[in-house]
Amino acid sequence: MRLVNLILTRLLAIGCLYCLMGAVSGHAATTATVLLSEQEVRGAVERFLAEKLAGHGWETTLRQLSMPQGIRVSNGPRDLELIAPAGWDGWGAATIVLIVRVNGAVEKNLSLRVQVDARTEMLTAARQLLAGTVLTEADLLLQKHDLSQAGGHPVKNMADAVGKKLRMTVRAGAPIKSNQLVSVPVIVSGQLVTIIAENAGVRITVSGRARSAGGIGDLIRVQNMVSNKEIAARILDASTVEVGF
Repeated sequence: MRLVNLILTRLLAIGCLYCLMGAVSGHAATTATVLLSEQEVRGAVERFLAEKLAGHGWETTLRQLSMPQGIRVSNGPRDLELIAPAGWDGWGAATIVLIVRVNGAVEKNLSLRVQVDARTEMLTAARQLLAGTVLTEADLLLQKHDLSQAGGHPVKNMADAVGKKLRMTVRAGAPIKSNQLVSVPVIVSGQLVTIIAENAGVRITVSGRARSAGGIGDLIRVQNMVSNKEIAARILDASTVEVGF
């Protein structure tokens, strides 16, 4: 009898063990995971950048993507959402957040480090240009450069640079930045000027005197010689300013 009981006990133990193994196997089958590949993440980042930068006309390249390795997620329909830092223009270096959803539920929240090159046409120095140079078209070339080289403030049109003065020396081939330029005064304080006011076909001109200096396009203070009142006017040329009315 003791031998029979021992055999029955062992058979019961073996049966329980098989049941346990079956349960573990079934649980593993329902929670199978897959590796989140860099290729899948890169594709999501590139789509995100294409949408963010649409309409700019820039040539963009995802030059670097750094992400945690060996990330596993549940097997099932996946959605990758990317959140960029506020104020990031979509080029240069940044850390962005990747949210991974599986079957609609958030499963991973990861940080990615990216480096994005963005090339566009901008004005560059045709040769080394010294500080104080008043720019002409011969000093400038229109070339494609990465935006990071211009700090995000490249000058793109000849009209925005020609006639302006460099605040600092610029080496040959370097982009011209808007903060490197200052207007050359064409009107000085105390100079007599013609004030023009024009609206709906009505044009009025009076004599005035500049109370500050400025270049073409600058807003300065001028004194109306008829009324003696000071008003703001925009410089049109070396002797003419314009006011609105």
